[in-house]
Formats: sequence, structure tokens, C-alpha cells
Amino acid sequence: MSKYLQVFSITWQNGFAYPVSVLFWRLRQFLATFMSLTVWSVIFMGQTTSFGYSRPEMITYVFLIGFLQSMILATVLGNLAEDIYQGKISYQMMKPINMFGFLAAQDFADKLKNFGFVIAETIILFFLFRPQITFPAWPVFGFFAVSVILGAILLFVIMLLFGVVGFWSNETWGMRFLFYMFIDFTAGRLYPLSILPKFLQTALFYTPFPYFSYVQSQIFLNKYSAVEITRSLVSLVIWILICTFVFRYFWKKGLREYGALGH
Repeated sequence: MSKYLQVFSITWQNGFAYPVSVLFWRLRQFLATFMSLTVWSVIFMGQTTSFGYSRPEMITYVFLIGFLQSMILATVLGNLAEDIYQGKISYQMMKPINMFGFLAAQDFADKLKNFGFVIAETIILFFLFRPQITFPAWPVFGFFAVSVILGAILLFVIMLLFGVVGFWSNETWGMRFLFYMFIDFTAGRLYPLSILPKFLQTALFYTPFPYFSYVQSQIFLNKYSAVEITRSLVSLVIWILICTFVFRYFWKKGLREYGALGH
């Protein structure tokens, strides 16, 4: 465990090695939440409900999405394919530490760093907008926390899937760009998915995208019944298992070719 704590500590320190880059990254996230709050505040001027949400619920939703974007979708695994393609992964595999534990410790350190920034940004936005935030009961909050953890695990496994492409090519930027573009429209980042036509909502829930932030927000806002919460958590676990199975298949296949190439 001490090895993983050291990896966590080093990653935490490296995360602040370029403070200007970190500042501009967080400023981008802050402005995105600020713009969403401004737009929805204007929409709710003169009315108490819209699209099935009260004003406090929608403002809470926007705050939640900003938090979930940083806690679930932020990752340090973007260069994994390049590391594999260039042979850097060989050095990692020779170290006396589990490679996936190493990557998980790095990812956790990055998410914890983002959590600190999100808290600071939320305080600033709270004083700017003076919103009325709705909070769930503690049991519901517990399910929400579990769904956030499962969502982060799902994203981690999917990033590993992008990484294994590095056994054959390091050109994953385009795929990751499209992935995050889809998330903007299908994970509830720009708007709640409940405002979409019913057939489109049904289709989206056959993909993993709503489970990166929308489902978590609905649990927090008490929009889901106990049955729907259970179904959502089970679906998250199923997606994690499916993506893990696919990753393990291509990882083993890639390792065979990787070794054959003499890297």
C-alpha cells in the first residue's frame, strides 16, 4: 500500500508543477458552470418551473454537473496509448507494482485535486448567484455517492480501452475527442436528458453515456424511485463488467503482438 501512496503523493505534486496550466484548466470549467447558471437563471425568470424542474432543482442540477464533470470525467490516462505505442509501458511493467493500481492511484490523485478546486469554485458561484440548493436525504445521498464512484470506475475502464489502441496505433486523439463530444450531448452536461423526446432518451440509456453524470444528478435530486436507483446502479455495474471484459481481451491480444515486436 505504501507504494501506491507514494504514487499518489508524486502525482499530487506533479499536478501543481505547472500552476498556470492548472489555473486556465480550472478557469475553463468555472466559466462553463457560470454560463450554464446564467442561461438557466434567465430561462426561469418569471416562472417557477420549466422542463419538469423547479428553479432550485435546476440550479442544483447545474452545480451537480460541474462537480460530476470534475470527479467522474477528469482523468490522467489520456496519454496511455502513446506510452504503449512508444514502448514506455515496458518500464512500468518491470516495476514491482501493479500497473493498473499505479494508474488508479494517479487517477485518484487527479480527481482529489479537482475536488478541492470544485469546492472553491462552488463557494464563489454560490455567493455570486445566491441559489437555493436542494439536498436529498442521507440514504439517497449514499446511493448518489456509490453511483459517482461507479461512474468514475466506468470512465477509468473506458480510458484503458482507448489506451490499448496504442498496441497498434497512437492515434487516439480523434476517438477521445468524439467520445467527449458525445458526452456533452448525451450525459446531461448541456441540458437534462429528460427534456429530450422519450424515444431518444430510451435509445441513450442503451449506451454508457447517461451514467457519467445524468443518472447521478437524478438520484441526488430525488427524481428516481427506489426501483430506478437500483436499476441504474445495476446498469453501471453491468457496463463496467462489459468494458472490463472487452479491455482484458484486447489487452491480452495486444501484449502478444507487443512482445512479438520486441518492445
